[in-house]
Amino acid sequence: METYKYETHLHTLEGSACGSSSGSDYIKPLFEAGYSGIFVTDHFFGGNTAAPRAHEADWKTRINIYCSGYEKAFEAAKIFNKGNNLTGTAKEFKVFFGIEQTFHGDDYLVYGFDKAWLLAHPEIEHWTHTELFNAVNEVNGLMIQAHPFRMRNYIQAIHLHPRDVHGVEIYNAGNKASENVLAELYAKEYDFPVTSGSDIHNVDFLPDEPGKLSVGGMIFDTPLADVFDYARRVKAKDYKLIKY
Repeated sequence: METYKYETHLHTLEGSACGSSSGSDYIKPLFEAGYSGIFVTDHFFGGNTAAPRAHEADWKTRINIYCSGYEKAFEAAKIFNKGNNLTGTAKEFKVFFGIEQTFHGDDYLVYGFDKAWLLAHPEIEHWTHTELFNAVNEVNGLMIQAHPFRMRNYIQAIHLHPRDVHGVEIYNAGNKASENVLAELYAKEYDFPVTSGSDIHNVDFLPDEPGKLSVGGMIFDTPLADVFDYARRVKAKDYKLIKY
């Protein structure tokens, strides 16, 4: 049976200070690795963003820069699909928008906002976990805690907020195996929906073998229509996970 694979956690150099591939660089190699689409989830203003800080530029300028990685990926996918006669077919490569917001070392993948929404809500930069979660619910979006048990020198403590998430990323390719296991145990304890993502920052992170699945993502039996379709399916636990 035909399946459709999506990268749910991806960073670009335009939106994330730690990214080293442009949004446009990902389309062809991820398509060749068997993916049907990607979610660009660059680091938002609480984290390692490539956008200017509040004292450096106005809100519109900051959002325009932040969204530019997604926009480059989206435009590159349009050109790729047209050039390969994929437009309007089930094989069409899709690019969806998301954000990764950080609080005190804990990171959340948010799906459901778009550029227009961000431009209209500058207060998001100062929201608590609960305020962000409530706003995501208002648009029928999805909020997933990313790599919840990751420990690095820049992360001082593990913070869990089970009342303020819809689910948990239990497989992250940048994690140690033990950190993914702890995330899975946490998700089982609360019966959360779960996700998988590569947390890819550079196309070189992909395997060298042509056609081989990459190192994270979600599998569905039919193509995703949009971000809200993704949110619905994850909440319904209608998915399979890629774990490589």
